[in-house]
Amino acid sequence: MNKFSKLMKNLFTDKRFIIVLIALVVLVIAGIVIYNMRYSPTEETMSLNDYYEVEEGGMAVIVDGALAPKEEGAAKGIVRDNTPYVKISFLNDVLNDRYAYDSQDHNVCYSTKEGTYKANTTSKGYTFKGQNKPTNYIPVIEDNGTAYIALEFVKDTNGAEYTFNQDPARAAIYTPGRERVTAVARKDAPMRRFGGNRSKIVGNVKEDDKVTVVENYGSWSQILTSDGILGCVENSTLTDKENEKNKTTVAQESMKHNQMNTTVRLGWHQLFSKASNGEVQGLIAAAPGLNVISPTWIQIKDNKGGINDLSSAEYVNFCHSNNVKVWTLVSNIEHDVNESLVFNTAASRETLINNIINSVTAVGSDGINIDMESVGDANVGGYIEFIKELALECQQRGLVLSIDNYNIKSADYDVDIQARYADYIVLFGYDETWTGAGKAGSNNSMKFVKEGVEGMLNSGVDNKQLILAIPFYTRLWAQKGDSVTSETVTLKGTPALLSSNNAQATWLNDNKENYATWQNGDTTYSIWIVDDKSLKERCSYVADKKIAGVAAWKLGNETTDIWQMIKETVK
Repeated sequence: MNKFSKLMKNLFTDKRFIIVLIALVVLVIAGIVIYNMRYSPTEETMSLNDYYEVEEGGMAVIVDGALAPKEEGAAKGIVRDNTPYVKISFLNDVLNDRYAYDSQDHNVCYSTKEGTYKANTTSKGYTFKGQNKPTNYIPVIEDNGTAYIALEFVKDTNGAEYTFNQDPARAAIYTPGRERVTAVARKDAPMRRFGGNRSKIVGNVKEDDKVTVVENYGSWSQILTSDGILGCVENSTLTDKENEKNKTTVAQESMKHNQMNTTVRLGWHQLFSKASNGEVQGLIAAAPGLNVISPTWIQIKDNKGGINDLSSAEYVNFCHSNNVKVWTLVSNIEHDVNESLVFNTAASRETLINNIINSVTAVGSDGINIDMESVGDANVGGYIEFIKELALECQQRGLVLSIDNYNIKSADYDVDIQARYADYIVLFGYDETWTGAGKAGSNNSMKFVKEGVEGMLNSGVDNKQLILAIPFYTRLWAQKGDSVTSETVTLKGTPALLSSNNAQATWLNDNKENYATWQNGDTTYSIWIVDDKSLKERCSYVADKKIAGVAAWKLGNETTDIWQMIKETVK
């Protein structure tokens, strides 16, 4: 026996070696098992019912590749008579538009630049511009007090494409015009719930299937198939990636805007009675360069669309003789009205619009300025429908329509939709710090103004339709201990206030405004000053941004030189 054979014999008769060898074999086997458990593809599946959590009668809703999360309460989607429906409130949140549902009369309205669609919960079909359009489905239904709209009606009106599949019920909605990434499957492949071979299989993609790529996770991507299955595949499965825009059966175009051929220099005239109309002569005489005046003539007085009307044809005639346009202001703040009933009820909207149009045409106003404050999030759908329906009436009559928006509230009121229908969007570049803020602060710092303007432009408002509203007032703040209060001070009243308190103004370069403070007993007074210097900064910004113009609240509060400065700066 040679030395090697003898050595091997000794090793295999050595119990310690045998134990070590067995341990190594066990470790190798365990490593293989662990590797397979961690890295080898699993064949375990997950049913779409479990994945989408679809309850009986319900429907999963996927919007641009995002699965709508399940929530307590009414389902986001339901199926009735093999027709897919989506909750209107949810749809309004995800579409770049709004449907207005009237829970009293159980109907839905949806306006486009071509006209208004109307449907109810009692019959198939709908009307468009008063003409009947038959359908084989009911466009809007109620289920346990929740309103749902048929996706086919959405496609007919808004143009949003969708797919609908059963077992389980699922609808994939593609919002019109939105960009998405598409790809083609190179081969048949399992789709997994998450990226990774150990994730459960939820479906399969077939060779040459065109899919939407929802998100890339590195070596994996989440995709949406044409039959409404969301899942993940390895990126090597996909080819021919490209960017596409979602198709639409209805062109989402803006209305043709009726705008002035010059820069807007508007002043608001606040009236409390018809007798106040006589003030217009003095106001215009003191405002060289003013080319639009907006008197506060119409106030909503009840929940059915009734109005108080202070308008005057003589007022309009005088303005026109001085080359000044008149935009009748309509507001909701003078009377205690329920905005939900005013805007969400179709009959109230119609009455209000008719009353506005009748008033404006009776006196010969050139346009309308809508100043609706504290509309409320729950009423935005009805409010936007009001804007749309009013815009259609204005278009037919050649009236200018402008809509006022607060800086911090603009997004809540869907300025992107407003901008498609209104001729002008007015941004309130003031009220930065409210009385109830609990601290003193500027009324309209330059930072606040710029953020508001940029926010509007980034939200879909064209620079040619954006008007910046500037203040002819500010606030005097008083702090005594922890108590902070304020009172309004007009632009022309500020110099006397500073003089009487021997207050010296200091220029705040970041704010682009003067500031003063003084002590009186145990009270500290402070004021961020609105004056000719600060307003010129804002007017110069308007000119630099080439936006549509300025509006000022309110006429009569200014000093004699202000309008001359506006005329020279905002050309």
